[in-house]
Amino acid sequence: MGVSKEEIERQLAELGKFDRWFTKKEIKYLPEVIEPGEKIHAVTSGMHDNSTWLIVATQRRILFLDKGMMGGLKQLSISLDKISGVRHQAGWIQGKIEIDASGVAKKIENISKEDVVRVANVVSRLLAERESKNEVAASTERDDSVSKLERLAKLKAQGVLTDEEFAEEKKKVLRGM
Repeated sequence: MGVSKEEIERQLAELGKFDRWFTKKEIKYLPEVIEPGEKIHAVTSGMHDNSTWLIVATQRRILFLDKGMMGGLKQLSISLDKISGVRHQAGWIQGKIEIDASGVAKKIENISKEDVVRVANVVSRLLAERESKNEVAASTERDDSVSKLERLAKLKAQGVLTDEEFAEEKKKVLRGM
């Protein structure tokens, strides 16, 4: 499971400059926690639950990693499907991002001013892309259901299906919509 260290380094290099203050230990764990096919779109560091966390945005999730002084790696993963909103606020030097997920707001503070807007915009873009894909999938499902109904109507008109069989099959298609 996971991806190679070289792949992680390549993805991080492509991102350019993002703040990674006090998160070198967490970055070392990225090959273990990033899944094959998952692409890193943004990375930054910030305070969450009174610790410095590495925050990683991928096309699938927002990942929080904290390798404290003692103990193992703490990991929190929020699927983009669960995120309902992103807010950010930039101050003179630092800012914060709030991610609303399943009725709970996850607050990341002390993010560098430059990263606040960049990361919030990346997450917003990823959410919009995901929403667009979901709309296309729903539209395709509706189109498929209409096609099924049209085929059933043709079969009924040709006498292949009885009125009862047509009604039963039509119910099944409509339940799936």
